[in-house]
Amino acid sequence: MSPRASAAAADPTSTRSRHAKRPSPADPSTSALTGVGHLLRLILRLDRVRLPLWLVGLGGTIVASALAVPPLYDTPEKVAGYSRAVGASPVNYLMSGRQAGLDTLGGIVANEISQVAQLGICLMVMFLVVRHTRAEEESGRAELVRSTVVGRHAATLAGLVYGVAAALLLATITTLSMLAAGLAVNGSVTYGAGLALLGVVYTAVTLVAVQVSTSARGALGLAGAAVAVGYLVRGVGAMEDNALVWASPFGWSQRMDAFGHERWWPAVLLLAATALLLGLAGWLTASRDFGGGLLDTRPGHERAGRLLHTPFGLVARVQRGLVIGWAIGLVLLGLLYGAVIPTIPDLIASNPDMADIVGGSADAEDALVDAFLAYIFVFMAVISCGFVVTSVLRLRTEEETGRAETVLATPVSRTTWLAATAVVTTLAITTLTVLMGLGLAVGYAVGAGEWDQVLPQVAGQMSYLPGALVLGAFALALHGLLPRATGLAWAAVALVALQVMLGQLLDLPDAVQALSPYWHLAAVPVDDFDVVPFVLLLVVAAALGAAGLWGYRRRDAVSG
Repeated sequence: MSPRASAAAADPTSTRSRHAKRPSPADPSTSALTGVGHLLRLILRLDRVRLPLWLVGLGGTIVASALAVPPLYDTPEKVAGYSRAVGASPVNYLMSGRQAGLDTLGGIVANEISQVAQLGICLMVMFLVVRHTRAEEESGRAELVRSTVVGRHAATLAGLVYGVAAALLLATITTLSMLAAGLAVNGSVTYGAGLALLGVVYTAVTLVAVQVSTSARGALGLAGAAVAVGYLVRGVGAMEDNALVWASPFGWSQRMDAFGHERWWPAVLLLAATALLLGLAGWLTASRDFGGGLLDTRPGHERAGRLLHTPFGLVARVQRGLVIGWAIGLVLLGLLYGAVIPTIPDLIASNPDMADIVGGSADAEDALVDAFLAYIFVFMAVISCGFVVTSVLRLRTEEETGRAETVLATPVSRTTWLAATAVVTTLAITTLTVLMGLGLAVGYAVGAGEWDQVLPQVAGQMSYLPGALVLGAFALALHGLLPRATGLAWAAVALVALQVMLGQLLDLPDAVQALSPYWHLAAVPVDDFDVVPFVLLLVVAAALGAAGLWGYRRRDAVSG
């Protein structure tokens, strides 16, 4: 080696050494936002199926509803009847707020799609943002990414941009669907803008929840609670017609008064709230330890209980929070829909064409109530499918994070591990179905004073249980046979929801509707309970579960 080469090798300030050293955090090239573009590309690559499913599921439902409503209100008399019946309903205020322009076709469409659009966009950004922030930290993958040249705030900003983009896409779909239905341009654009800003606010709320909680489930719980509180505060404020409606982002979005006297200044409140929440999220990101949160994990007991020594007990403990959260939400939903039932005859009287949607006759009040009950039974059953799929796909999460491998390293077999999840899910959805029926029956009894209908309504809700079990078994089969395609389980839920809510209205072919298990079940209480399809669907669920078990026992473990 020449003296010059030896000196260059020994001198850390040499040109060669300066070019070879890795950037340090102090370098401008490694600012707090370094790597945002790379993370966004990675997110889009990972969600190349998930994001389109969200947009197709929610957007398709919104589009179908927006196009289906105008033909039902094709005369001024029908529009006026809707305005009188719905505009005077406290239950409608609680569920949809005080929508402006109910005496116009645009206001009717906005009111009809508001629940799906507003809650849907909040839930979408909540799940997507948590998946690519806190869930990545919890699994350990984010630590590997952070070991490269990635800034401290890069993941938070990437999650923000992704959530905002998803909200804008869904809001754009909503606006275009309104324009396609022939509604006013100003009202359609105003409604879409308010919807987008609502999604942006709850993207920021979710980013704060991500910094506060130490787990993905905890972050989802906090963000979900914020969505529920905002929704209920707006509803209560609308019922009482007081200033409480201004205490919620849902209220700010709706007070832009699309299809009424449009006003844009409430958008400033939404933007200001977003800015404050993002500032808080940024401060928490800079203040907390990586992998930590404001709410530390509570230490467990020194010794596990006897039940936790069994796979069934472990699965039940892991899913306890999930079951409790869904139970509370479904019972409240049942109470709300039960309270609506006594108002149905007045609503149908104002527009007899509405009877075609629920399958009743405008001339028979009892038949109308039964038809609406059948619609609500199956609608709530479809919502409960979200719990079933989430519960079953915990298997996928446990496998991706490596926790399942730890369990299976003990004397627990794959058959036992899978069966424990299947049993817990089955018991949980059965319990939730009973609770849904009870909530609906109590809400109906309070509104109509008919307490003798509690048991029949609980039994009616139970008659739709096989549909959820089939979708859960389908998710189990995907996990066992095609673990990388488990997102298809959510596509199945979206297809079932489309068939139940809009299949008849859109005149879908029988071959398409037959893909939904609910299409085969008797429409209780309009029709008498039919045991044959009930049992056959249970057999189908058992067969799908067996197929999933067979595949799971024979395939290799799949990491994220």
